[in-house]
Amino acid sequence: MINRIHALLHRPDKGWDPVSPQYAAHNSEIEWNQGVRESLLDELDRWVGGLAGRRVLDLGGGPGHYSVAFGKRKANVTWHDVSRAYCEIAQRKASEQNVRIAFSIGYMEEASKVHREPFDLVFSRICWYYGRGDRNFANVIFDLVKPGGVGYVDTTHSNLRASGVSWSTEVRTWLNDQLGIKIGHPLPPHGRIAKLFMAKPVTKILVDYSSPGNDQVFFVKDVNAGGPRE
Repeated sequence: MINRIHALLHRPDKGWDPVSPQYAAHNSEIEWNQGVRESLLDELDRWVGGLAGRRVLDLGGGPGHYSVAFGKRKANVTWHDVSRAYCEIAQRKASEQNVRIAFSIGYMEEASKVHREPFDLVFSRICWYYGRGDRNFANVIFDLVKPGGVGYVDTTHSNLRASGVSWSTEVRTWLNDQLGIKIGHPLPPHGRIAKLFMAKPVTKILVDYSSPGNDQVFFVKDVNAGGPRE
């Protein structure tokens, strides 16, 4: 409820941006210098049966390095994020590399309102905690994937909490871990994301916990799964 009220009062479409231009520039430089994991793109290429010509949503696209990478593999890419500062950087990078990408700005959940036609691949990397609630955000991602399509989520989890965090962060993390009450942007508990998607009509799911601080989930939506929730 608190996150929903905040979203009503702070509108990206009216100029509000949670990310300062300075931070966006700094983090974008780091991400672009690190580059993308080509092995991950190869794996996603296999899951969708070839990225070329597929509709791909980079949900929480940030600096746009993965959007551009998908575009270079001839996918039809849509970048969606809450930050206009990141959008300007991603647009510039796409232009510099001669890659055509569609852009939309809004909260993570609002992607399902902006883009009514589902995608062959919904790619969500390190932005899960910006969702208003874990269960609701899983529903949003699942609805954005077309029947027979693929979803991919990579998220840091609450086991990664550093020592010395504020008491308010500890309280908000406990509320989300134990009660599913989300205030602000606490990380999800380890294993929750996989359980949420396992409970949905999927024909294939792969969970990767090889990175100690991250949960990675690949899934294929059942071809007979119903349409988006109203």
